[in-house]
Amino acid sequence: MDPSELQLLQWATTALSPTSWVDVVMNFSVAIVYGFFIAMIYKQCSGLHANRSFIQTLYMLTLIICMIMMVILNVRGVAAVAVAFGMMGALSIIRFRTVVKDNRDTAFVVLAVAGGMAAGTGKWAIGFIGLTLIGVILLLVSYGPWGTGSRHVIIRVTARPDHDTPDDATSSVRAVLSQLGTRIEVLNVRTVRQGELIETTYELRLFPGIEATQATTRITSLHGVDNVSIFNPDQYREL
Repeated sequence: MDPSELQLLQWATTALSPTSWVDVVMNFSVAIVYGFFIAMIYKQCSGLHANRSFIQTLYMLTLIICMIMMVILNVRGVAAVAVAFGMMGALSIIRFRTVVKDNRDTAFVVLAVAGGMAAGTGKWAIGFIGLTLIGVILLLVSYGPWGTGSRHVIIRVTARPDHDTPDDATSSVRAVLSQLGTRIEVLNVRTVRQGELIETTYELRLFPGIEATQATTRITSLHGVDNVSIFNPDQYREL
């Protein structure tokens, strides 16, 4: 390594590394805030389909990367390069052995890594500005008129029709769905048990604040409804 490059590396590690236990505690505290913020962004964007285990992973990853950055910055000289490459190799092995079903989850993993790096190097302002900007953009994309439909759900309702008024159960379900969300579309209608039951599949976008359990309870309470199932659109396509 060129002497000038070595001096630059030594200056960078000295300038960015925490110098006392107060700095370490502050960096970890900021990482906790970053992890909470990233988890909230993920939960809001994923809506009903947020994975609790993945939320915990985002918290842990932010803190782990923060700790790794502080370890690397406290190693002086050429050894810092070796430690950095070693850490990168270890993280790469973990990443490629981990199956991520949604490409968006990969972006949240990278976001957690970036937050941990900002906290571990003491660049708190960059982290706060970046996370705020990304969070606002994701929320606008998810909940704006052009939204990606993170609260879109598939609801399958099995009802026992009244032979005197065959449309009674269907009309009641439609009325309740209009109170739960918008953009209601009928995807499929079929009979079950040789016509004893009618199974209707709807797609709709739930209103903010409406949870899957609330929707299930409301529809199940209707007269003639035998069964209610709610699916993620991606899960429904795999059925």
